[in-house]
Amino acid sequence: MSFWNPLTCITGCLVVYSIGEILSKKTKGAISSLLFACVLFLAGFWSGILPDDITTQSGLVTVMSNFGTAFMITNIGTLINLEDMIREWKTVVIALVSIGAIALICFTVGSLIFGREYALIAAPPVAGSTVAGIIVTGAAEAANRPELAAFAVLVLSVQKFFGIPISTFCIRKDLGIKRQQGYFKKQVETTKALRLPSMRIFKETPKNLRTNTIYICKVALVACLADFVGKATLIPGSSPENYILNPNISYLLFGLIFARIGFLEKDIFAKSGSSGIITFGLLLMLPGSLAQVSPSSLLSMIVPVFGILLLCSIGITALCGLIGKMLGYSPFASAAIGVTCMLAYPATQIITTEAVDSFEWEGEDRQRAMDYMLPKMIIGGFVTVTIASVAFASIISPMIFS
Repeated sequence: MSFWNPLTCITGCLVVYSIGEILSKKTKGAISSLLFACVLFLAGFWSGILPDDITTQSGLVTVMSNFGTAFMITNIGTLINLEDMIREWKTVVIALVSIGAIALICFTVGSLIFGREYALIAAPPVAGSTVAGIIVTGAAEAANRPELAAFAVLVLSVQKFFGIPISTFCIRKDLGIKRQQGYFKKQVETTKALRLPSMRIFKETPKNLRTNTIYICKVALVACLADFVGKATLIPGSSPENYILNPNISYLLFGLIFARIGFLEKDIFAKSGSSGIITFGLLLMLPGSLAQVSPSSLLSMIVPVFGILLLCSIGITALCGLIGKMLGYSPFASAAIGVTCMLAYPATQIITTEAVDSFEWEGEDRQRAMDYMLPKMIIGGFVTVTIASVAFASIISPMIFS
């Protein structure tokens, strides 16, 4: 009788990720829990302690690939606050420029130096989220290229090694210059609160109907509609399949629209109590490809991983600094906003707070410094990681093997 079955497999995966989170907390988030988990999975695969199919044997990966990803991206759509996006439009523009910088680097210099496949499959993970990583790893596995899927996971795992020092340096530099100029001695200007016209056509869900099942049902209905619309735009003869409106982008848009009209609640997964298992399921989709990676192939990936991240960091800071200056932001603040794609929340808030607290402030100066920088970092991270990286991955993934 084999020790490994669906129950022991999912328990083993939970133990690995839990150890990863504990170790990441010890480093105050400087080292990603995903990186620790990848190292543990590799050690387990190479030593034979963990079976190669531990993630798929758990059964949760099948659930996620069938419908979990669609549910999660639809839920992300409900989180988009259009009022915040419009109020901080300059921040949004700079954040989107950072995605453009990544695309520019990966399609040109990155492809030239490290090869087209390495450069393109790295681009969406550099741009942000776990969901973006899952989209491109799925494309790689569908093309029977597990080594490229593993490469994308490694990029996603180590991107914070670049994002944290760059953002910390840039925020401290920008705050230091403005502090010397006496910028925080006066009230920091804030944009007036913006309220868009209400689009609500559905009444608020009655209290007696706010159950987990009904919440999940509502997400499923919207995801099905989004999937139908997205797949109806299939480009005939495209190989691999490509769409005018990629289903992943469709999930995001429909989540936003149906939240605006009142059918979906904001962050409906949190209300349904299912966000934890769905998030874990997403993480579980990443390390399976590592089972196909040998020590020698891993060593061969190190230079491309760090090389592409370095090139993208240079491209982001340069292009965002230039565009930010044109918009009236300092180059340092703009560069910090740009590299939020390598951070995500809560790292954006932690780094900003630590940078502000590294100075000695008088009176209300500290709060004014926080009011100046924190919204830029939070919204920048939300735009890059939560929204743009998903759309970017959906556009890039069909191109990788075309």
